[in-house]
Amino acid sequence: DHFPDDEERPPSPKWIERGPSHDERLSSERAKKYPLLMVSNHPKWRTHAQNDDICWQREIRTCNVKGWDGYMYEPIWINPQDAETRDIKEGDIVRLFNERGSVLGGALVWERIMPGVVSQDHGARLDMVVAGPEEYIDRGGANNLISPENGTSQNCWGMATSGYLVNIEKVAMAQMEEWREKYPEAF
Repeated sequence: DHFPDDEERPPSPKWIERGPSHDERLSSERAKKYPLLMVSNHPKWRTHAQNDDICWQREIRTCNVKGWDGYMYEPIWINPQDAETRDIKEGDIVRLFNERGSVLGGALVWERIMPGVVSQDHGARLDMVVAGPEEYIDRGGANNLISPENGTSQNCWGMATSGYLVNIEKVAMAQMEEWREKYPEAF
């Protein structure tokens, strides 16, 4: 009854490569800079941030990844092929980013994710390193910060929290120390 001709969100779900609200295609110009497709599902171990403080769950491999700094990071699933080309190993602290900001996570190198795709559950608690006009860095895993700003359609609202372009890189100890010096209140 409402907007039956909506090209971005039709009555029957189907694959739509791009629309007026956002363009997150692997064949787009942006994909040259951000070549990975981000998939973000509802988490298995919590409901958004609820139940995030159950400490025994953090021992589960797909729940949290303990970084070399002792922080419990949200896992970012990455295929071994993509990890190898970026020198990323299991348990590394990695930065998931695009032009909207950066989210840190713990690398979970697994063949259970396709090459060219990364995944991090959404709904994590914010733990901002910096929230400024020119740079956003969150180490809590709140990847909604880097999802498209527009909704799924011009006619109805829905966050596009899955299927958007990102890149990923290993966080070096020197980079972490630079952030610690620059933003000591975050640590």
